[in-house]
Order: sequence, then structure tokens, then C-alpha cells
Amino acid sequence: MSKPAALENEIRANLLKSGGAAFVEENESSFLELKKIIRIIIKAGGIPCYPVLLDDPSGRFTEFESDPEKLYQSLKQLGIECIELIPGRNDPGILKKFVDFFHQKGFLITFGTEHNTPEMMPLTVTARGSLPLDESLKKIAYEGVCVIAAHQYLRANGRQGYVLPDGTHSLKQTRELINLGQLVIEYFLNKYKNEA
Repeated sequence: MSKPAALENEIRANLLKSGGAAFVEENESSFLELKKIIRIIIKAGGIPCYPVLLDDPSGRFTEFESDPEKLYQSLKQLGIECIELIPGRNDPGILKKFVDFFHQKGFLITFGTEHNTPEMMPLTVTARGSLPLDESLKKIAYEGVCVIAAHQYLRANGRQGYVLPDGTHSLKQTRELINLGQLVIEYFLNKYKNEA
């Protein structure tokens, strides 16, 4: 009881997950149609993004993600050209191969962490087993963050960002968006550093 993170994990694992006393089966009819969700995201100025699970500790994949080429084709048909991964869940070799595949296809790629509980974990993004990411993965992720920062900056100022009104992406402007995003990030880091 004195460790909130451990208690929350126990509640989630024993009560809220499938088979637990408080688990509620999802009703598929309560979800909006995917294309409508994507239109809402675009209209709100966002970037539609697919959250990738990739491999679990046993090396299994979801059926949807088991074939990168099929996943790529499905996402392109939906107009989704951005993926987000949580590398701490994934084998470093599988992660690298997957990210390289989507990077070569021109996808925007970002990495996240498991910071969705009170558990105190390092902020550094690593692969499964706390293994560090190689420099190419760090560069891909940083460039993805820069594009998002530029997109947010432009949209906040009433201008067009990475996603065009019809849902297509301005791939030709990716390098310019990376450069702008880096400037935006540096500006705000310096601003808050000087205010601290």
C-alpha cells in the first residue's frame, strides 16, 4: 500500500485486464468509423498516427503487424504515414529492421515510453532490456519529433503544417520541417532554461 506504482500495477493486472473482475469487454459498435476519426484528427490540425506494438517478450506480433509490407499498404490506404513505437517493449534487432523499413518508405516515426503509471522510470528511450538505441534510430526519432514540432508551430500560427487539408503529407517539405522543428525545439529549450 505504501508503493503507489506497484499498487496501480497490481490493480491493473488483477482487476482491469482481460479475465479480471473489473474488466469490461469492448463493444465494437461504440467506436467511430476509422476514416471518420482520421478526418477529425486532420480537421483539428493533428497528424494521424498508428501506434505500433511490434514484438512482445515471446517474439509474437499482432496479425496486423506481422508483415511490414501489408501493414505499410494498409496504412497508406488509410492515409496514415506516421507511426509511433515504444522501443522499451521491443527486441532491438526487430525494432531496427521495422523502423528502417518504414523510414525508407517516407513515414514519420516517433518513439514513446511507458510513462503512463506513477512508476519512476528513466526518461531515456531504450529498447527491451534497457538496451540503448543506435545512432540511426535516435536520428530517425529526433527528425520525427522535429517535424511534429514544426507542424504544431505552423498550425498554431494559422499556417499549413505537415498534413495538408486533404490528408496528404507534404513529404517534399520534410527536410525544411525538420530544420524548422529543430529551431522551434531549441528556442523553447533555451527560453525555459533561461527562465529557470
